[in-house]
Amino acid sequence: MDKELKLIQTISNMKKKWSSPSAIQCDVFRTKNLLLLLGILLCTGFIQAQQPVVPGEMVTIPEGSFIMGNNNGDWMEKPEHSVYLPTYKIGKYEVTRGEYRKFMEAGGYSQREYWSEAGWKWKESNEIVYAGMYGSVQKQERPKNLGKRIEPAYWAAEQEWIGHGYKHPRFIQTDNHPVVGVTYFEAEAYCKWAGFRLPTEAEYEKAARWTGKHSNIWPWGDVWKPEFSNNPFDHNKAGGGYKVNQSAPVGSYPEGASPYGCMDMVGNAYEWCGDWAKSYPGCEKEFDYTGLYHIVKGGCWDDPKANTTFRNWYLPPESAGVGPGDSDIIGFRVAK
Repeated sequence: MDKELKLIQTISNMKKKWSSPSAIQCDVFRTKNLLLLLGILLCTGFIQAQQPVVPGEMVTIPEGSFIMGNNNGDWMEKPEHSVYLPTYKIGKYEVTRGEYRKFMEAGGYSQREYWSEAGWKWKESNEIVYAGMYGSVQKQERPKNLGKRIEPAYWAAEQEWIGHGYKHPRFIQTDNHPVVGVTYFEAEAYCKWAGFRLPTEAEYEKAARWTGKHSNIWPWGDVWKPEFSNNPFDHNKAGGGYKVNQSAPVGSYPEGASPYGCMDMVGNAYEWCGDWAKSYPGCEKEFDYTGLYHIVKGGCWDDPKANTTFRNWYLPPESAGVGPGDSDIIGFRVAK
């Protein structure tokens, strides 16, 4: 409200100050007035200058300890504990379709050296595995019309994502949208080709929430603000608007940046982490899914209030999703 009053008062003062110009001066004054008004809107925070997205841009996270976990979260997020990490770098943005396309055009799906043994076996197989969070597994033969895997699921630019509730109009994925529909193996292969790796869960969480003294619940702070990320309840047209199922170009929510400046650390797309799913030391329900489930972090475009401590591991490394049609929520970012 203070911003609105300040803006109204400023514009009122502008009107009093400026006298009616001559016909010759009119265009000059109009241009000056518009530029001045634009400056006022920027200074008061009514509009923000959008920073250009730089593909592959990395953010350096300095060494040190941070508080990981959330004593007020779900049981698998407990307990809070201190974790020390050496200096590392993490992608400022999720990997985009444009970046992933370069991997495909470079022969990424045909060059064995980029794939782990398990990943290459998965890619060449005729079997698709879908798995639930607590061990339910469904296997089916890959439809013959699909052939060998040569691209992620949902690679076509035009999409309509049905099955998550809310509205689902058709929309176009641009080269600046995050690549989704990638399995762990595809994310892993891309990273090797590009000279990176997947971040660990701890690296992801520190980059998403640590201020240097405090671990935020959301990247921007401890209060939920729906307009700061791509989720069902934001109104940003980049993500389709209120209660619409679709991703947004990376960096479309600058107000939601983490303390280190990383974008889309919650919302938009879940992101693969490099480590196996394990309980934290002291967790009330111990679990260890080493060799089975990898962690994903960050929530996605259909998750309300997903925060930096939320943990999910329902996808085994060989799966494209929890069921047919469900991998439109999964992407990744790189680390080094």
